[in-house]
Amino acid sequence: MTDARTQRQGLRSLVGRLPPLRRRALPPLDQLRRSVDGIIARWPDAVRRPDDRDREKLARDMLIRTRTWSWQDITTQRVISAAVAVFDPERRERPDLAPVRDFYMSEIGTCEPGAFLDGMLGIYVDSFTPGAEHTRRLAIALARRKTDLGGRHLKLTRALPGLFHPREAPGQLAQVMLDADDAYDELKSIGMPTPHVSGLAQAAQKTFLERLAPELAGADARTKLFNWLTPENGPTLQNGAGPAVEALLSAWRERTPPDDLRNELAEQIIAAWNDPRLHSGGIWSGFNPELRAILLRWLTHQDMKFFCNMVTATQDSHMWPPRRDFWLELFEDGMIEEAWVAFGSQAREYARNHLVRNGMTDMDRRFGRQLDRGGGTSLLIMRIGNKIVVDGCHSYKTHIFRDSDSKAPELYKLTYHCDSIMRASTKSKSHSAIRHWQQWVLQNV
Repeated sequence: MTDARTQRQGLRSLVGRLPPLRRRALPPLDQLRRSVDGIIARWPDAVRRPDDRDREKLARDMLIRTRTWSWQDITTQRVISAAVAVFDPERRERPDLAPVRDFYMSEIGTCEPGAFLDGMLGIYVDSFTPGAEHTRRLAIALARRKTDLGGRHLKLTRALPGLFHPREAPGQLAQVMLDADDAYDELKSIGMPTPHVSGLAQAAQKTFLERLAPELAGADARTKLFNWLTPENGPTLQNGAGPAVEALLSAWRERTPPDDLRNELAEQIIAAWNDPRLHSGGIWSGFNPELRAILLRWLTHQDMKFFCNMVTATQDSHMWPPRRDFWLELFEDGMIEEAWVAFGSQAREYARNHLVRNGMTDMDRRFGRQLDRGGGTSLLIMRIGNKIVVDGCHSYKTHIFRDSDSKAPELYKLTYHCDSIMRASTKSKSHSAIRHWQQWVLQNV
């Protein structure tokens, strides 16, 4: 008994002399998460998008293989690339490819977790079309395998609980876009490597615009919109950008933005989607005429201001201010419908350094060039009713043509020759007597 008590006391004494136990903490996981995100960013997508010219061949090859059940010499990557073709807008409803679509649905249900299953989720997201049969079938098939999807899709399925409910998914994604400062980067971060290409994002954009539209007169909403349309870390949205630009211009139907904002918006729009006065394709094909007219009026005002500001800064003449005020008054009265500037070389350099400061303007396309007289003369070409009116800086006379006159200069050309215009003109007036000159202009337009 005594021996047992002595042993217990000795054991307690020994334990008391042992260093205290320390609980080891797990190291921070931030670096590990960054490494994983870096790998996904570098290799973001298992789906290789085939060139348009190769898609029919891929689809036909898959049709033959499903009919003969021949799978020699084919990789999972090729099968997924063929799915891009089979589910693209040109082929997703073709009756002859129905067996191939059935094959993909069957494989989604029976395949092992891995590259094929993950790739088909990418096909679903990219080919997503509201109300389409292929979208409904892919959603059903993938929903049954949701727990088998790879880790790279975890963020996407968490961000969109209704991902496999085609009626809910676009609205949920639109809310994600609205909640983010930069929707493009946010969509990339949750597992959509090419947001502008994604059919699901295109479907979400409609709701995104509808909810953002009432706020687009405000700076925060405009920034949010442009972060989506023209992302810093991605390409400018082209397909589907028209409704977004229409929504932006709609905010100014009943009022005119301040000059600085008007100029900024006009330059952002034409830098991204070209000048509608020079290009009729792209987003300008089918663009709302009323909203297009708002932008054209902004550009007309802007070009007139560019011309007037340049002359004001570079020409010291008491006769210029009343000329400037006269043209601007005609514009405000709605008489000047269109205007285009052809800068001489000297004025062009001044405009580049002092008038255009946002870094987006391509001077070679934004304005015309005036090439005569060593580039010392700049021109303002205007449409007033059925007349083309040309005014110039310094001592250049004002010339008026009927717009039906074959010798009348066309608006929106890239090069002009002021001496050729002068020789072609049969109706001109100097500015030597401003009051008489103003009366002459009003009588002849």
